[in-house]
Amino acid sequence: MLSSSAASTVAGQGLKIAVVGCGHGELDTIYATAEAECEKKGWTLSQLDFLIICGDFQAVRNELDLNGMSVPQRYRKLGDFHKYYSGEAKAPVLTIVIGGNHEAANYLFELYHGGWLAPNVYYLGAAGVVRYGPCRIAGISGIYNSRDYTKPHGERLPYDRDDIRSVYHVREYDVQRLLQLRKPIDIALSHDWPAWIELFGDYRDLYAKKPHFLASAVADNLGSKPGTGLFDHLRPSYWFSGHMHVRFSAVVDLQGQVGIDNALAGMPDLPDKLKPILTRSLSKGKGSKNVSPRRAVDVAASKTEFLALSKVGSPTSEWLEVRSLTNPPLDHMDNTSTTVASPPDNERTSERKQKFELCYDEEWLAITRAYAPELRIANPETLIVPPATATTKVSKTSLDEHKRWTRENITDKGLLQIPRNFARHAPVFERSNPGEAVTDMQPVEYPNQQTSQFCELLQIENTFAIPDIRRNNDAETMVEFASESDCWGSTL
Repeated sequence: MLSSSAASTVAGQGLKIAVVGCGHGELDTIYATAEAECEKKGWTLSQLDFLIICGDFQAVRNELDLNGMSVPQRYRKLGDFHKYYSGEAKAPVLTIVIGGNHEAANYLFELYHGGWLAPNVYYLGAAGVVRYGPCRIAGISGIYNSRDYTKPHGERLPYDRDDIRSVYHVREYDVQRLLQLRKPIDIALSHDWPAWIELFGDYRDLYAKKPHFLASAVADNLGSKPGTGLFDHLRPSYWFSGHMHVRFSAVVDLQGQVGIDNALAGMPDLPDKLKPILTRSLSKGKGSKNVSPRRAVDVAASKTEFLALSKVGSPTSEWLEVRSLTNPPLDHMDNTSTTVASPPDNERTSERKQKFELCYDEEWLAITRAYAPELRIANPETLIVPPATATTKVSKTSLDEHKRWTRENITDKGLLQIPRNFARHAPVFERSNPGEAVTDMQPVEYPNQQTSQFCELLQIENTFAIPDIRRNNDAETMVEFASESDCWGSTL
């Protein structure tokens, strides 16, 4: 439980965060630049509460992981992450990431429900919600593609050429789970932008700089339609994105409107080229296709600040934002928010001496548990996706039952703090290798203990488990990997 004194301190100061657009494996640059930007504000890097990376994180552990990533050969490089995975380097600030369209998809698949990619680097999963003190942070990984949206997660190692190009596509199953949220979300993350979000900012300047954006918008192919549905439903205080390699900001005030489409219908100054497509979109309800109607949801703020950032390597202001979040709401702080003493810092100028531990979100755990029977992924032995069951849609009554179960079996037992249970399963990068994929061999799929423990916590089936017979067959092609000190200890 957060003390009232700590709560009032947070309310007065807000949280200090950094946001990155596309990481592209450049963790060393990200942390060094974030530290320099903090110094400009009179902060130290250790004063940041957390740093967000909005996809294309590229958690490449070794050379084989490069073959699990959809990237043109000329851009394929090991990056910095392997050092943070092996323990050679350590993330100096809590880092929260989502997936994009250029990822070591095989590693992210192991942590479908979310987990530590490396010590102090937390992946939200294909979709996820966590809590950091007063903040509820939601995220959706990947990008939207209409061809794959309604499909199950059918991609599983070994990937073929089609799998490698579809494994990162957003699925309806994960969007529908986020649409069940009823409590306020403070920060939402996506890799691609919600469709039409640019029309709430300086779209003229954006289209002038990026004419192909306008061409895509005219073709009704700019941004994510499900992302728009999530935006309409969640209406968070802040929404951060990457993907488009440009900095862009907007303030969205729906003013009681049902959604973005309806708000656009009342805008007087839209580009003539877009009016026909917007009219068709409104008449067909396309902006909220495959999205449930908005129901009563508490919202964190009357307006949403949208910010998209570019890729590392652009001018710093294009890809990195360091800022305070003003007055995070305290009304949804409860016994799920725990604090941890920050490391000593003689140069600390902040009055707030404590940081929060990252915690599971009670409502999201209940939703995950309720929807677990509907999760369809390829069988690890046959690589065949099981057929859809004839089960009915998850009802409100069922969700309420799972919420009660979660509170009684997890919250009330003090189990919401996310355990620091990172462990290495895949081989680490060997320095003698050149740092690029030297073979076409597919990476091996590893059963991740974090996923096992998460499923055990929720008492749901672990569909990501790998039978011993397949594990042994895979191991025959690999050098045995000994894990002497692979677990992340109790200190950050």
